[in-house]
Amino acid sequence: AAMHLLGKANWWLPAGLERRLPHLAVEPKEEPATVEPATGSEGGGPASVIHGFIRTADGEPVGDADVTLLTRGGRRLDRVTSLADGSYIVAVPAPGTYLLAATSPAHTSRARQVDVGEGPLVYDV
Repeated sequence: AAMHLLGKANWWLPAGLERRLPHLAVEPKEEPATVEPATGSEGGGPASVIHGFIRTADGEPVGDADVTLLTRGGRRLDRVTSLADGSYIVAVPAPGTYLLAATSPAHTSRARQVDVGEGPLVYDV
């Protein structure tokens, strides 16, 4: 039974890491394919993305902020952590109105309503 459990744990860990890789893959600029999902292409990828920067009122970048995309009904769709330069990118399933919440231990939480049309939306918090 121990071997079985270990096998399951090993299988699970890479899957958990993989979940975060699409967001990390945004940082190197050599791979534009990961940044701009093609709409209507093969696979059930997101319809679009929202990306931008989390900054303080003084314009300082906020790294390690939790950025969460929610439906208007409060269902969580995607959650990422902003990078050291404050940048973030979340996947949007379809055009519509969403709530974008940014929370950071050192700063006040902010939630904004965002309207997503066709194509990526640049949104700075």
